[in-house]
Amino acid sequence: MEIVIIGDGKVRFAIAGQLDREGHNVTVIDSNQAVLDKTSNLLDVVGIYGNGATPQTLKEAGADHADLVIAATSKDEINILSCLLAKKMGARHTIARIRTPEYVDSLNYVKEELGLSLDINPELAAAREIRRSLRFTSEIHTSSLAKARLELAEIKVFDHSPLAGKTIMEISKAYKQSVLFCLIERDDDLIIPSGNTLVRANDKLVLTGRTKQLQSFFNELKILKNDPIKEVMIIGGGRITYYLTPMLSELGIAVTIIEKDAEKCLKLVESFPYATIIHGDGTDHELLMSENLEKMDGFVALTDNDEENVMVSMFAAAKGVSHVIPKVNRVELGFIFEKLGLRNAITPKNITANHIVSYVRAMQNSLGSNVESLLKIKDERIEILEFRVRQNCRLIGRPIMEIGFKPGILIAYVTHHGEPKVADGQTKVALGIQ
Repeated sequence: MEIVIIGDGKVRFAIAGQLDREGHNVTVIDSNQAVLDKTSNLLDVVGIYGNGATPQTLKEAGADHADLVIAATSKDEINILSCLLAKKMGARHTIARIRTPEYVDSLNYVKEELGLSLDINPELAAAREIRRSLRFTSEIHTSSLAKARLELAEIKVFDHSPLAGKTIMEISKAYKQSVLFCLIERDDDLIIPSGNTLVRANDKLVLTGRTKQLQSFFNELKILKNDPIKEVMIIGGGRITYYLTPMLSELGIAVTIIEKDAEKCLKLVESFPYATIIHGDGTDHELLMSENLEKMDGFVALTDNDEENVMVSMFAAAKGVSHVIPKVNRVELGFIFEKLGLRNAITPKNITANHIVSYVRAMQNSLGSNVESLLKIKDERIEILEFRVRQNCRLIGRPIMEIGFKPGILIAYVTHHGEPKVADGQTKVALGIQ
């Protein structure tokens, strides 16, 4: 596909890198020649120097005949204008990165008029990921499926686990929960399990189901604490905090925010009178202890410094906080998270890039097919496809157990009338389901 990316930062580079690796023809527009040269040297992309919000630069980059134009600069207004111009010039699809809360709300009214195919907000997406992750412990890594109505959760099987030494069928009969075992990672092997597959110690299991169903299953395994989350401490008062705080409040969770900038503290007090706002350094261990860190159910580190977020999160975990989530922008730090017990680290630029790349994959795969979304996991060795059953499908009316799938293929869930449900052998293929 012909894709034009307008950007000036880490998000732009992450998007360009992923799309380049997937074989798309990518053209990057940037007003910083040094950054543009670096991008062109590291990636197989075409670099165009100029302002992506002008018709001349967009035309030079080929936006007038592009399959997709992605505007991911740090300024919302530039992104909106760039997409509007690109669409008017002939671009098939446009995606804008929008971060300002007021603009996000307004876009719902004018999205179609602007010709936007998708708007993505990194901080809002990160806040939603954090809210979801807080429902589980740091030992459980989660992501969403079916437009965030289903969860994908990964757990490790330890020697003392009640799952070790049992088959999938035995586990299903013993716990009777509406969850599905989708994948087993064993050393370097990835296994799509059947009912007879044996679970071993040190396996990593990937399960899917609704949040409450997964929580119930993990409670039976005694992986989760039964006590609900009541208090969460957030370090840093940036944009993610502005989205996350009301989300947590709506769930009845008390929020304490520690921010070292006095002016930001005043704005936080005005915006969230129901939250506790502390002016101080969130990396100060004595301050954290004085603010009852040990009694917190959750801890989220959202400063602009990756190392500080990791270190203070390690301290919180050592003090017994069960839900610890650091924000990390540098992907290269990812290899240490599991060793440190911080498996639910949040990387906003990657969340944004993954969202956009998933949209691009769906665009590409939907040409001539019924595929509506495509997600790749486990270093892209596993594909998760979401497709819609059309009138010409030969499987309509047949239960899944009667369909002869090739090894390595699993129907995980079906969505009918907007309601997702974990699939089993008795689930029938019906017109319109996903």
